[in-house]
Amino acid sequence: MAGIAWAASELASSAHAALGDDALKDFDNAGWVVELPPSIQPAWLQRIRAIRLADRLAENQQLDPTSRRFDRALSEGPRLPSVFGAEEPAVLAAWTRYLAALRAYHRPDLRLPTLADHRVMLDRLSGSLFQLVPFLSGQQFEAIRGLGALDQFFNNLRDLAEDAAHGICYFSDDVLAKAGLRREDVLGDRWRSTRGWPRLMRFWLDEYLPEVERGAAPFFACDDLHPSVARLRSECRARYLRILNRFRGVGFDFRRFAEKYWREVRERASGSRDVRRR
Repeated sequence: MAGIAWAASELASSAHAALGDDALKDFDNAGWVVELPPSIQPAWLQRIRAIRLADRLAENQQLDPTSRRFDRALSEGPRLPSVFGAEEPAVLAAWTRYLAALRAYHRPDLRLPTLADHRVMLDRLSGSLFQLVPFLSGQQFEAIRGLGALDQFFNNLRDLAEDAAHGICYFSDDVLAKAGLRREDVLGDRWRSTRGWPRLMRFWLDEYLPEVERGAAPFFACDDLHPSVARLRSECRARYLRILNRFRGVGFDFRRFAEKYWREVRERASGSRDVRRR
C-alpha cells in the first residue's frame, strides 16, 4: 500500500478534521517514508503520527474555537501520544515547545505585526518540529532548526489558497503595508487586481526567502547524516523547488497554483501506488 491511502493509514491523516486534504498533504510531505527499510521505518512513523495528531487537533480547534479539544489534550497529557516521553530531555523539550507553538499560532485571529514575528513563528513551529526527527547527533539537532523554519515557509506558501479560504493570513502586517496591501486583500480577491501583490511576492521570494535559506545552511552542510535523515533533506529540497517553480510559473496566482500543484501530487501518488503493485 502506498500513495494517499498509505498516508491516511500510517500517518493518521484522517483521524481529525483538517484545513484541507490532510492525506494528500501528508503524502506530499512524507510519502518517501514508505520506502525506508523496515528496521528504521517505525522510528519515523511513530513520531510523524504523534506530530500529525497534535496538528489535526490544533487545526480543528482553529476552525471551531468552541471545541477546545486541543487545549484539553494539552492539559490532560495522555490524550496526546507520549512517544517523546522516553527520549532525551532536549527532544522532550522540543516536543513541549512545538505544542506551545501550535497553541500560540493556530488561532483564527492570528496577526503577526512584524517580519521578525514571522521569523520567530517559523522557528517556534517547524524549527521545534524538525528536532523531533530520529537519528540526529547533538550538532545536527541544533542545525536542523534552520531546515524546519524553511519547511514552514514553503508549507505556508504552498497552502496560501487553503489558508485564505479559512480566513488565515500569515503575512506580517508591516510587509503587507509596505506593499500597499491589507490582510483582507489576501483573504479576498482584491490581490488579483493590485500592483501590490506581485510587489509583495517579489520581496517574499527574492529577498526574504534567501534569509530563511541562510538559516538552513548549517544543516545543508552536514555530511555525516543518518541515511534516512539525508533522505529527508533531499526530499525537502526537491519539494521546495517544485513549489517555487510552480508558484512562479503561474505568476504568483496562489489559486491557480493550488489547482496545478495538487493535481501533480495526486498523479505522483497514483504513480507511487502503481509502482508498488508491480
